[in-house]
Amino acid sequence: MNLILDGKVSRNKALRHIYSGNKNKVYAYILSNSGNEDDAKDVYQESIIAFYENVRDQKFKGQSAIGTYIYSIARFKWLNKLKSKAVSEKHHEQLETGEEFSKTPLASLIEEEYRAQIMEVLGALGESCKQLLIDTIYYDKSMKDIVEERDFTNEQVARNKKYKCMKKLKNLIIERPQLIKILKHND
Repeated sequence: MNLILDGKVSRNKALRHIYSGNKNKVYAYILSNSGNEDDAKDVYQESIIAFYENVRDQKFKGQSAIGTYIYSIARFKWLNKLKSKAVSEKHHEQLETGEEFSKTPLASLIEEEYRAQIMEVLGALGESCKQLLIDTIYYDKSMKDIVEERDFTNEQVARNKKYKCMKKLKNLIIERPQLIKILKHND
């Protein structure tokens, strides 16, 4: 452990030795538990990085063998990947079989979170912009109808207002990259 905390040359040499000395055991575990070579490589590299960070941050005190510690990190990471993969596959299966995705509690939470984020952006637009965009986009109202229903002097003023509202909406969405993912996901 002291070599890892020493200078760059000794640290790299120690990490190479640890990497090569524990690789086969971790690879064997992942390959025998539904993983492939790429999975094993990814998990092992993540485990070595986590080990190094734990040594550096003095979370690993050397109370167990280094190999055992790395193996347990890799095992934990692999089990988490398997769990998340199983959840993802279950949802994909539900979509493919026509099962209502929105019936699952997780789907309901996700849908509610999406709705809340979209409503937050619409609220930030202001009532006037929000209503104008809803009328023109959702209800497909003409500018002539909008001028008659609202306080615009003419169609050009309404178009200008719509342009400014769209620009404001675009900026609000750009400020929230997670919302872009949501909107793309729901295409």
